[in-house]
Amino acid sequence: MTWIIDAHQDIAYESLLHRRDYKRPVAESRAAEAGNHDRQITLGYPEYRQAQIGIIFATVFLEKIRPGAREPQIGIEYRTPDEFHRSVQTQIDFYQRWNDDPDGKFRLLRGRNAWNEQVSILNDPERRETAPIGIVLLIEGAEGLRSFADLDEYIDAGLRLIGPVWGGGRWCACAWEDPRDGFTSEGYELLNAMNERGLILDVSHMNKKSAEQALTRYDGAVAATHCNCAALLKRPEDQRHLHDETIRLMIERNGVIGVIPGNEFLSSEWKPGGDRRLITLDTLADHIDHICQLAGNADNAALGTDFDGGFGYPDIPYEMNHIGDLGKIRGRLENRGYSASDIAKICHGNWRRIIESGAF
Repeated sequence: MTWIIDAHQDIAYESLLHRRDYKRPVAESRAAEAGNHDRQITLGYPEYRQAQIGIIFATVFLEKIRPGAREPQIGIEYRTPDEFHRSVQTQIDFYQRWNDDPDGKFRLLRGRNAWNEQVSILNDPERRETAPIGIVLLIEGAEGLRSFADLDEYIDAGLRLIGPVWGGGRWCACAWEDPRDGFTSEGYELLNAMNERGLILDVSHMNKKSAEQALTRYDGAVAATHCNCAALLKRPEDQRHLHDETIRLMIERNGVIGVIPGNEFLSSEWKPGGDRRLITLDTLADHIDHICQLAGNADNAALGTDFDGGFGYPDIPYEMNHIGDLGKIRGRLENRGYSASDIAKICHGNWRRIIESGAF
């Protein structure tokens, strides 16, 4: 069974905000949280193992609060660039503690040697069973960045990818902003600083104009860690997902798109509390297949769940109760005629290529 890279999980943010312990089984966490959350937890270490997830792109994600408002909760919020930096450090420290924990469940992949060793272990089914799960750091929303020089500190700690925008404004327009707006002059400076450092650009949360400007301008490796296909959504409310023109440009750039198994992002028909049988893993496979059909191959589609930051149970495909069920997508793709090598690309190979094209 081929192993999986999940390109988007807000582990540190959710752990710090909700005091969640993702090393516990999902059932234990749900029992402890009973009645406290509308979206039930979907992530847990045993369930990672069940799906054979070998590497996670784990985010550093922070909420910006209005200047002059209440004191921010350092680690999940910020008002000023200095507070952003302190909160980034707090989340990096969270992942470092996981790395240092003698339980050996997780490993922070800071450099090329660590990455190569992790991939070698995962490619060996016998060694894979006891290997730690690898963590690669991704900043989601860099609007509070204090200085480009801080990027060097974050890279030393394991940062490989940056999604410049979440709320929008400073660098470029986000998915909920005016579609006529794109990158700012300061945003282009950020792209230059990232390119000089060999970082991977994540265009998730950009509006169409910003994403296409970035894909045209940026020389380095490009990705959309958690985006679906706008063409398959009958009534997209914004530009959160990728139009075919943007997907084709991503394909031209040899980029990779991680599809999201969240019902709201899979079908415009989904309403919370609806009939879960309406959204299945075949719906997720439709988005994968759409990318592959545009490309004419399986070189650009992958997985990026956004569990639990974007979605929790029950707002996920019918066959899924938690992250452990992500592996079922293999069978759905096989039923559609995808070869074992193509399924391996979608599960982990395409993300491997993107990471290995950058400079650790």
